[in-house]
Amino acid sequence: MNNKIYDIRKVNKMRCIAGLVMGLVVSILTFVALILNVGNFYNENSPEAGMGTLRMFTTLSNIIVGSGALLTIPFQIDGLRKNNYHLPNWIVDVLYVGTLGVALTFTVAITVISFSDGFVYAMFSKSNIFLHTINPICAIILFTFINSDHNIKFYKSFISLAPIVVYAIIYLILAIIVGDESGGWRDVYKFNEYIPWPITFIIILAMAFGISNLLRYLHNLKHKHTKDAIIRYYKESTDYELSTIEEAISKLAKDNRKYYIRGDIEVPTRIITILKERYNSNKDMSELVKIYTNTFIDEK
Repeated sequence: MNNKIYDIRKVNKMRCIAGLVMGLVVSILTFVALILNVGNFYNENSPEAGMGTLRMFTTLSNIIVGSGALLTIPFQIDGLRKNNYHLPNWIVDVLYVGTLGVALTFTVAITVISFSDGFVYAMFSKSNIFLHTINPICAIILFTFINSDHNIKFYKSFISLAPIVVYAIIYLILAIIVGDESGGWRDVYKFNEYIPWPITFIIILAMAFGISNLLRYLHNLKHKHTKDAIIRYYKESTDYELSTIEEAISKLAKDNRKYYIRGDIEVPTRIITILKERYNSNKDMSELVKIYTNTFIDEK
């Protein structure tokens, strides 16, 4: 068991920087791949070239996760400015849905598409290197190990499947029932080539549900580790081994003021609550918040 007490402010800064880098990588590569595919940079003569790329699950799932990654960037910058990195729940939900989509894409590419078209083509040719390989890996790291300050409930694993189910229904109608000969889509994912399509769709949905819960498990595991580290730091660190709760709150304000650049003052109520428990204080929370803000404002 690791009993080391980490400096949470340094860990927070590292998370913000890592999240900023990963967020930029995912969002920029999504944009680049989208431009290459929509502009038909590779001069492909197929229905999926040009604007046709927008019918591909690979493209759509990368757009979702790229958008989610882009939305995290202002909060990572804000976390560096205020030393208090926290994402809204809805952005984490968008990341969850997007990460599931690209993780499923990665899984299908490395199995089904690699089997039919070859591993190198599936994972590294043209824009596949971005959409099938780099983006999924970076998105998984971003979601599970960096943006992990939320505990995701089990019911959300069903909600995360919604875009996949919607796409599966559309794909079933246009690619399997209608078919490209009648003006629909080609069965580019070969869902009706090796085994009957109902079995393929059941396998895909089961696979997606399994991946969703694996991502949720890893995310929540990291969340618990981060939360425990924060609680342990403020409960056990000698940095806050002072005589009174007032001194501890003042020190917290002074420490955070060192990392502050500009903008609104963020009051870390969760941390103040932890210190309140450490000192078994009966002081009202509003009084402790007042001590924090006054010290923070007075500190130069």
